[in-house]
Amino acid sequence: MLKKKILLTTLVASLLTSTALFASTQTHEGESHLKLSHKEKAHTAKTHTSHWGYEDTKGWGALNPKYSDCSTGKRQSPIDIETHNTTEALTFKDIFVSYKDTKLDIINNGHSIQVNSDKASKAILNGKEFKLLQFHFHSLSEHTINSKYSDMEVHLVHQAEDGELAVIGVMIEEGHKKNDFMEQIFKHMPKKAGEEIIDNYVKLNANNLLPNDRAYYHYMGSLTTPPCTQIVQWYVLQNPILISKEQLEHFRELYKANYRPTQAVNNRIILKK
Repeated sequence: MLKKKILLTTLVASLLTSTALFASTQTHEGESHLKLSHKEKAHTAKTHTSHWGYEDTKGWGALNPKYSDCSTGKRQSPIDIETHNTTEALTFKDIFVSYKDTKLDIINNGHSIQVNSDKASKAILNGKEFKLLQFHFHSLSEHTINSKYSDMEVHLVHQAEDGELAVIGVMIEEGHKKNDFMEQIFKHMPKKAGEEIIDNYVKLNANNLLPNDRAYYHYMGSLTTPPCTQIVQWYVLQNPILISKEQLEHFRELYKANYRPTQAVNNRIILKK
């Protein structure tokens, strides 16, 4: 059991720590970045050689044997959530977060804008504790509600002590007012892939990404990028947050279509709370 836990944790770590040393037309597996030593960078450059993009998401599974889940997996994400086909989660608990102020650590990783956490923040999801690793943005949204896309979606990626991943997905819609919290992020977005900005004087709190009403849909799924590993508990919030038209256009100057289309539900149960 311990060996299995170590292997799972190692797998998750490899998915969430890939370096972003590549040109804007290239991408690496995983959606996360942490600073690596020269030795670790050399190891990453040697082992993570399969580049992918959003132009041909159906072809991801053929790029690398490790990406086979992208083509053959039966619990892939994202999905279309049909509200009339959801089931009341009578035994599930409300989402509780304890997010702390953290310094700005933002990176353009080649396929999204990502903000790294110092892991002091956590969420309690259905009674289990998960540490916040990072959050990143997609445009359009990856999940759809009754086949409708939102303008954007932010994914808050968490990891439990046993290596299990949980992602809170929040829809982002165009509104009439500027979102002050999002402005802190968007005005610091690095334009070049691989570029990272760290500012100890800019403090962020991910609690500002969550709407007041945290009703959610829950299902078991996968990472939405290669290797599409099926180890994710998804909590997709029912209510969106708002940003201005100008902020939306500003993000789309960098990433206009960095989303994976919805995947087959395949008899999975979608809960609502």
